[in-house]
Amino acid sequence: MAGRTLVVVPARRASSRLPEKLLLAESGQPLLAHTLQACLAAQIPQQVVAAVDDPELARIAEAVGAQSVISDPNLASGTDRMWAAAQDFPDAEFLVNVQGDEAEIDPAAIDAVCRALHAGNPAVTLAAPLATEAIHDSSAVKVVVNLQGQALYFSRAAIPYCRQSGACSPRLHLGVYGYQRNVLQQFATWSPTPLERTEGLEQLRLLEHGISLQVLDWPQAFPGIDTRKDYDAFLERRLPPDAPHS
Repeated sequence: MAGRTLVVVPARRASSRLPEKLLLAESGQPLLAHTLQACLAAQIPQQVVAAVDDPELARIAEAVGAQSVISDPNLASGTDRMWAAAQDFPDAEFLVNVQGDEAEIDPAAIDAVCRALHAGNPAVTLAAPLATEAIHDSSAVKVVVNLQGQALYFSRAAIPYCRQSGACSPRLHLGVYGYQRNVLQQFATWSPTPLERTEGLEQLRLLEHGISLQVLDWPQAFPGIDTRKDYDAFLERRLPPDAPHS
């Protein structure tokens, strides 16, 4: 029987591109609440925890039935916040990281990551087809894998280079991660690595230390919410056409 599985949702109140976006509630409830409810709908994890840096975010988590851990707001990354929260749950053997603004994540994707962890993979993430117009978009992170589906490299650049069309389709990395507990613990102790610093991609730290990162194919990306335009599009998908925004 698999050990205890925990979903951790790192959530910072500050947001540079869309101020306090996790508190936006024009859909009828805060954005963070939508993300946590999607995580709670997954079948495999036993707990969902919001790793927050602010009491108001903690109240939102508890109102929807998740737990919360308030951590140091000065932690460098969501992964650091995830590991800090994991200290309160020493029996959690498998941990899944879902970003706080992933309000439209498919609960089945979380379950897929959990199953891959339970099968013995040290770390797991997701990828989806990459839209043609995003090939040269540096905010769209690309991933290439080996024949066993393990990540070879992540980049903001257009990889792989398509010298021969149709041989390999570019894949978009989706920022959902699963870790065996000991792998997450190691990850949190390592300093940023050269390729990680160059690309600004934290997941490269795992590859540079030789950790296998299994990449699961998912049919489509989950719309992220980074800007006001993204949030408005989210509202259009959530609300009836003639419903006023609250």
